[in-house]
Amino acid sequence: MIRAIFCDLDGTLVRPGGVVLDEDIDLLRQVTSTGARLVFVTGRPSRCLSDLPTAVRELSRRVVTSNGASEVVDGTTRILAPLNGQAVRDFSAALRKAVPEVHFATEFESAFGFEPGYAWWPATDTGADGFTAKIPHLTSNGLTITKLLCRSGALNARRLAREAQALGFGVTITYSCRPEEGGPVEVMSPHASKGLAVRRILQEADLTPFDAVAFGDRANDIPMLEAVGEAVVIGVPTEPRLSVFESATSVGKWLATHDERWCAPHRENRETT
Repeated sequence: MIRAIFCDLDGTLVRPGGVVLDEDIDLLRQVTSTGARLVFVTGRPSRCLSDLPTAVRELSRRVVTSNGASEVVDGTTRILAPLNGQAVRDFSAALRKAVPEVHFATEFESAFGFEPGYAWWPATDTGADGFTAKIPHLTSNGLTITKLLCRSGALNARRLAREAQALGFGVTITYSCRPEEGGPVEVMSPHASKGLAVRRILQEADLTPFDAVAFGDRANDIPMLEAVGEAVVIGVPTEPRLSVFESATSVGKWLATHDERWCAPHRENRETT
């Protein structure tokens, strides 16, 4: 039986233009009415949750943010796995040596800092909380860093991620765009990933991976998908690593066609009354 649902937001539940399917909201409400837990797990920092559709925000009191580096519970943000400023400086220097045209930005849960040459992402990086500075200041201004973002005009996300991983720093490296896009490579603490967050929450709730289903659509969702008994990619897989999982056109359609996995207790109750 499904006792926990872990769901990515952008691209999985929230579609381009902020559209959310009515069937997704309706089925998630039905499942949570049985007592199942619903946790959103996103790459967004906590400061970028306010523009979520009201129907989405009302579904869950818990959101894992910044790919597991932080979380929001009942409106309160908690940083779980920060990046060390010196480690960020060392890593960025090494990556810039390997990829000279790379530029960086630092994600803070309450602000966003970026180098002058960084091409920020309109989806999350604009606003009054953004400021420009060089890496030494971005990493020593008293703000806690949850993600280092890396962009290169010469390399797409997949190739830049490989360059970053080859440095051997032991950090978590991922991306939430399509691999052929130039969207940022995201660097986090080795203690931060969607998968680690899911395992922690399952342990807290005394649940096993087989009690849970996860929905995602991008590379940063893979650790989450690997951490549960039922893993579903929404839409067409964007790379081979996602093709190993079951796929569906929407969260709602999958839940509707697998209702035996979550509404059996209600059926039993009806049979015995």
